[in-house]
This record gives sequence, structure tokens and C-alpha cells, in this order.
Amino acid sequence: MLLDRSFRRTLIARLLQSAGPSAAAALLVAAQGCGEAAAEAEAGSAQELRCFDWFDELGACLDRDAALDEFRTIHQPCDGKDVELEKVTIVSVESDATRRDGACCYEVIVEENTLDCAAVGRPFSLEGHHVTAAPRPAEAGWLARATASGAGGQQPSLADLTDEERETLAGGWLRSALEEHASVASFARFALDLMAHGAPSSLVEAAHIAALDEVGHARLGFSLAAAYRGGPVGPAAFPMPPAVPIAADLAALARAAAEEGCVGETVAAVIAAEQRARADDPAVRAALGVIAEDEARHAELAWLTVAWAIGAGGEPVRRAVAEVFEAAAASLGRPPPPGAEPGGGRAAALAAHGHLTVAEARALQGAALAQVVLPCARALGLWRPAAAAGAARPAASA
Repeated sequence: MLLDRSFRRTLIARLLQSAGPSAAAALLVAAQGCGEAAAEAEAGSAQELRCFDWFDELGACLDRDAALDEFRTIHQPCDGKDVELEKVTIVSVESDATRRDGACCYEVIVEENTLDCAAVGRPFSLEGHHVTAAPRPAEAGWLARATASGAGGQQPSLADLTDEERETLAGGWLRSALEEHASVASFARFALDLMAHGAPSSLVEAAHIAALDEVGHARLGFSLAAAYRGGPVGPAAFPMPPAVPIAADLAALARAAAEEGCVGETVAAVIAAEQRARADDPAVRAALGVIAEDEARHAELAWLTVAWAIGAGGEPVRRAVAEVFEAAAASLGRPPPPGAEPGGGRAAALAAHGHLTVAEARALQGAALAQVVLPCARALGLWRPAAAAGAARPAASA
């Protein structure tokens, strides 16, 4: 399960708000047909059937207490945003879960309240391959600058790290920095895609702002890598081809936005938040806090882009996007890649500096897909679990 549950809930609300005014309310009734009201329980209260797509680590539905905790935090006050949600609070869960259309459904007691509203990055791909620059020893041009947030200019503590641990951390942060560096190019191409297909200026502007965010992320990553390795490091020339292909049509643009943003950057935001929750080095936590927030905004941009593209292009665009989420659901059943992992005290020391093992990263990716990406896609009518449920989740009794 994800540690930073508050970040998850806030991210879901933001993504649904970005894609449509009524989307956040739809999440509370995630399975079609599961929102009908039942008999009145008492004055001001009613019994209803409510469903959602959150499960435990084994794919089983949550017990009543855990489900109540999830329901109570699904929507929050929206800090002044003008989006109307249903004005109810879930008071209790009255039944164990039953499976309906792939979701976990419970009889709950609801009562009226006064709330008015709810409160792995973007790669650069060519011909199906992710492209990054090579690393090289560098001067200070790609090192972080001090900022008001405190994310730049801080140095991680090296006092209790072994040479092997420093090497592992340097390698991990260098890979992350090179991926963030590639995301600058990805957003530049995204801006061209948007312009080529007549997107509104707000999306084009946000794409350029996101590219600048990625410059900052790359600087943070190169700075941390340099601190752990004991010398400056940065990117070599980016391997950009003479002609960079752009999206052939709206369906291709929306598919890329769904893959790289709705999935990739939503997952990246969750993972960065989880890394921050597990880390205790102040410099690392500050960097990951900036990255998590920025990636959340980039994910919002992707979901907003998909909504615009579907509105402009209709059913062919919606089908292209649905295929992306179907593939994401299918990926949950794949085994993790093999690889040696650090153990014991070394794993704890690395985690304090933002490092994730392969198994941890894979588990977090799956959790982000199952608990954020797919519920949002379902609430927005972009994915239904019936066709993919068998492959996406282990069989479990209600």
C-alpha cells in the first residue's frame, strides 16, 4: 500500500478536476449501476451501494474498517475551486464487499453535509525506444541553483555512507537526472504536437512551463549525483535526430499524452511522493518534494489534454486512449524484472537518500496504476475493468 495517502487523494482530486467538472463526483460511484440509493436508514441519512477500485496488496477487496477509511478521504474541500460534488459524507460501511464489474462494492450509510466541492516521468521516444543523453564530467551548468523552496543548493549528508552506498546513490540520481533531461525534449515536442493540431493556448503555454520544470528536475538530479560521486556530472549532447516526428493526428497525440502523462507522469508523481515519505535526508526530501508537485501538475496537463483531444476528435480518439489504459491494467499481472537487490542496513541507508530497489519501484508503479491511474480513467469513462480484470488482478474472494 502507498504510504503517502494524503498525496494520493489530493492527486486524484486534481486529475479529475482537470479533466472535467463532474469527474470527481464520478469517482465516488466508480462502477456504473452501483450508485442507486437504497431505503432510508434514519432522518437525514440513507443507505446506498458504493463501489471503488482500491484493493490490498493481493488484489482482494478491503475489509469494512479499511473501506470506511478510504471512503472518508476520497474527496476533500477544494480550497475555493468552483466544482460541485455530491454533498454527502459516508458514515459507516454496513456490509462486506461484493464484486461488481471488477469493483469492490459495499452497502454504506451516507448523510448530507455542507461541502460544495472536492478538494515514471515523460520519456523522449523515437521508434519505440526511450532516448537519453550520455553522462559526462561537467562544470556547474547543470547543477541546481538555490531557490526559495530550499530545493536547490542543499548538499546531502554523506557522513554515514560507505563508498559502495555513495556509488549506488550517485548512479541512481544520475539515471534520474538523464531521464528528466530527456523530458525537456519530450515537452518541447509535445508543444509542437499541440500547435500542429490546433490546441488552445493554455495547453501550449503549460507544455513550455513543464519543460522548464524538467530543466529544474535535471539540475536537482545532477546536483545530487555530483554530491554522492564527489565531482560534477552532467549530460552530453542530446542525440536529437535531424527530423523529429510529431503526432500524425489527434488520436496519436492523445495516445502519447495518455501513455507519457496520464500514466507515466501520474506514476512519477506518486513514486516521488513515496520516495520523499521514506527518505530522511533534508536535501533529498526537498528535491523530491519539488519533483512530486511538478509531476502532479504535468499529470494534470496530460489528463486535460486527453479531455480536449477527445472533445475535438470524438470516438476514434477515445478508443485510442482507452487502449492505453487497457495496456496499463494488463501490465499489473507481469512479474517484476530479475536483479540483485541491496539488503539489510544497506537498503535502509539507501532509502534514506531516496533510493528504491527494483522490487520497490515495481510495487509502487503497480500501486500507482491500481490506486490512482485506473480509478481516474474509470471515473472519466476511459476504461472499464471487465475485459482486463482477470489479467490485471489476482483472483480473490469478496
